[in-house]
Amino acid sequence: MKTDDTLRMEPSPTSAAVAAAPKNSRVELLERKGFWMKIKSGGAAGWVKLTAVAADAPASQGAGSLSNLASGRSGTGNIVSASGTRGLSEADLRAARPDAEAVKQVKKLAVSSSDSAQFSSEGRLQARKLAYLKR
Repeated sequence: MKTDDTLRMEPSPTSAAVAAAPKNSRVELLERKGFWMKIKSGGAAGWVKLTAVAADAPASQGAGSLSNLASGRSGTGNIVSASGTRGLSEADLRAARPDAEAVKQVKKLAVSSSDSAQFSSEGRLQARKLAYLKR
C-alpha cells in the first residue's frame, strides 16, 4: 500500500469501512472495478482506490496480478478514464503489462529533499501558493 487507507464494503467512498490497510503493507489484489481495487489485507477483504495500491513489484500469475485484472468496463455504470493513449490501439492497451524494471530505472532518477532544496536555492526559485480553481 502506498498510503494508509480504509477497506470499504463497496467501491464507493461513502461505503461502510471494513478494516484498515496500513501504508507499506503487502496486499493481495482480488478484483478491479473502474478506479477501485478489491484487495485482501491481513484477514479482511475490501475496496480501496486504485491510487492507494503500489504496483512496483513484478506481477505474478493469477487473479492477484495487476495485468490480469478486468478493465472495469464490463459492467454498467463503471466510469473509466484513460489519458495519454493517443496513437495506441485497443489491442496495444489490452496487451500492456507493468514494467517493474522501468519503474526501478525511473526511481533511480529521484532526488532527495535536500538536493531539491539546494537546486531551488541555487536557481533562486521561490515557493508560491496558488489557490485551487473553483469549478
